[in-house]
Parts: sequence; C-alpha cells; structure tokens
Amino acid sequence: MILNKNTVAVLSTILLLTYTAVAQMDKMVDAYALSIQHEAKKDYFGAIRSILTLKDSTAYENNLRLGWLYYKAGLEKKSLHYYQRAVDMMPGAIEPRIGYGYPAYLLEDFNDLIAQDRKILEIDPNNKITNSNLAQIYYYDKQFDKALKHFQKVVQQYPFDYDNNLLLAWTYLKLGNNAEAETCFNTALLYSPGDPSAKEGMEIMGKSGAGTWPIIPAFATSYEFASNSDNKNAAAELQKIYDRKSYFINLRLGWLMYLAGMHNESFNYYKIATEIMPASVEAKLGTLLPLEAMGNTTEQKTICESILSIDPQNTSALYKLGFIYYQKKEFDKAMPYFEKLVKLYPFSYDGLFMYAWTHYQLGKLTESREIFYKVLCLSPGNQSVMQALRLKQAGEAEKPGDREIIKPR
Repeated sequence: MILNKNTVAVLSTILLLTYTAVAQMDKMVDAYALSIQHEAKKDYFGAIRSILTLKDSTAYENNLRLGWLYYKAGLEKKSLHYYQRAVDMMPGAIEPRIGYGYPAYLLEDFNDLIAQDRKILEIDPNNKITNSNLAQIYYYDKQFDKALKHFQKVVQQYPFDYDNNLLLAWTYLKLGNNAEAETCFNTALLYSPGDPSAKEGMEIMGKSGAGTWPIIPAFATSYEFASNSDNKNAAAELQKIYDRKSYFINLRLGWLMYLAGMHNESFNYYKIATEIMPASVEAKLGTLLPLEAMGNTTEQKTICESILSIDPQNTSALYKLGFIYYQKKEFDKAMPYFEKLVKLYPFSYDGLFMYAWTHYQLGKLTESREIFYKVLCLSPGNQSVMQALRLKQAGEAEKPGDREIIKPR
C-alpha cells in the first residue's frame, strides 16, 4: 500500500507527539526518583527542587507532592498553597484534603481544618480518620455534643478501636453520662490493660482504675503470651473465659487463631463477632483474613459487598473486590472498583497499580501506559511496571485475555 503525503504527515505527527509524551513521562519519573532519594535523606529542599525542575504547575501529582514536601520542610503556608491547588484540580478526591489537614493543623487554623473535614465527609461520610479528627477538634474546643456524634460513628463500625473508645469515654464523662463512659473506659482497658488515662477516668467516677469488666485480666495475660508470639496460649487464656455473646472475645480469638494458622477456627470466631455486631466493619475486615488464607473468594466477595453496604467508600473492600475479579480475569468487573479507588486517591500506589494493570488487560494500552508512568513516580524501578511497559512495546495486538495475570506486591 502506497501512502499519500497527507497520510504520511499525519502519521509523522502522531509519532512525534507520542515520542514527546513518552519523553515527558520519562523526565517526570526521573524527577520523582531523585526527589524520593532526597526525601529519604531528609533533604526536603533537594526533593522540592527535583519536582520544580518539571516546571509543570498544572499536574495534580506535582502539586500534591510539593504540598507534602513543603509540609515536611516546615513551610506550612507553602504546603497549604500546593495542597489547595491539588484540591482545586481534584475536588472529588479525599487524598489532597487529608494532606491539607497536616499543615492546617500545625498552623492551628481549625476553622479551615473543619471545613476540609466536612467536605471529606460529604464525599465519604464514614471516613474513619476524618470522623475521628473532627471529633477531636470539637472535643478540645469543648464542643462535646458535636464530638460525641463523630466518635460514636467511628466506634459503631470499629468497636474495639482504642483511641476513639478512650476519647468517647471522656466525652461521655464531660456530658455527665457515666454509664456509657464506664463502658468505653472498660473497652479501652480491655485493649490496653492499665492504661493511665482510662484508669484516671474510672477513678473520677469512683470505679476501680483496673476496670470493672471481669474479662480484663484474662486479656492482659493473653497479651503477654502474644507479645512472645505464643498465639496458641494467648488464645487458650481467652478460651478459659469464653462467652459466645462477647464481641470482644470472639474478635480477639479470630485474630489469634488466624496468627496461629488455624483458619477455620479463626473464620468461625470472626463470624460470631459479626453476628453480635452486624454494623462492625472491623470484624468483617477481620473475617477476610482467614478466608483469603483458605482461598475462599466466593465468601470474601460476599463479605466485601456487606462492608460496602455499610461503608460504600471503604478502600479495603473496594480493593479486595476489584482484585478478586482481576484474579478471575473478569477485568470489566474489576475496573469500577479500582476506578472508584483512584477517584478518591488519585496518586496512591495500590489503587493506581491495579488500575493500570486492569487497563492493560482490557487492551487499553495507551491509557495503561500513562497510569503505569504515574506508578513509577511512586515506586521508581518497579519491576512489574517495567514488565508491562516492555510488553506494550513488544506487541500491542495481543489479546487481553491471553496475558498472564500480574499480581500486585
């Protein structure tokens, strides 16, 4: 076939643009690799200079990176400037708003911090970190009613979370609700026997500083065994006091049995915990551990869907569901889960890595290349990514279904 001059000109232009784009991406990867090296040495200004050499203020990734590096360098106002630019570029993303909170907190700009946290909760109402952070701001500002709502939201889904139970206990105490305060202080002591803050709170109410739950001493002994990696004896201590109605005993036994390699037993304990507290995300996430060890993807899928019915933006469940479909070579079903992750966290390794590979497996090679380069910025020299880029160069006509499944690290 003979190509006319116009066709040749068009093809030449396309090749030139492709070459230019690849050269720009290579330059970006090199700059990020050097920046990461400087950061590892705590040379934050060197890390900043590496990114500034790119001279691209329109790239979301660059602004996000500069926001972080200026924060690490102690220049909070500069950090806010770049984080705000990243927020403006990706207003539906959580990632830059969380970053924004670091310098805003150090500047004690709590009104600004509250505004960002509220925006995050508009996107992800169940976000654990943000609900906890917002609750703490309200608590230390003595707005206990407002703090209560956010602490309760976290503890409802993570009933054995130490920090939020402890602060929820103090919030109840400030509000005069001693009965609920006692429950939360006991939970904190169950997690951390002898905890001085929980002990103080209990004693203010005229209760034993060691806690009033009889299961606390057994947990303390169990922790001693676990600290020496003796998980079977750690579990045995809790089995001596086993109560099928106790969420905390079943949750802890689920974890210890998993560590001991007793996956069926682990699953059974975790399952009981989820039955006791159906709204507990922490118990459902725990259940995934023995199921994964046993290779039971069907049940994992059911659990993840259950988590997402409670917490639709839960990143662990989104990633796990996407990866299950990816392993099954159902790439079209995997894509929406990774896509959602990347919309929330556009420059975070795990979601971006699998998002790139899913594009690749679906034959979307041009799109996958761009995403792979972003992954390389986060993980310079990543062998899986380098393999993908070599495969792409070797033959773009290869069918996605014929490609070997590449697993994440």
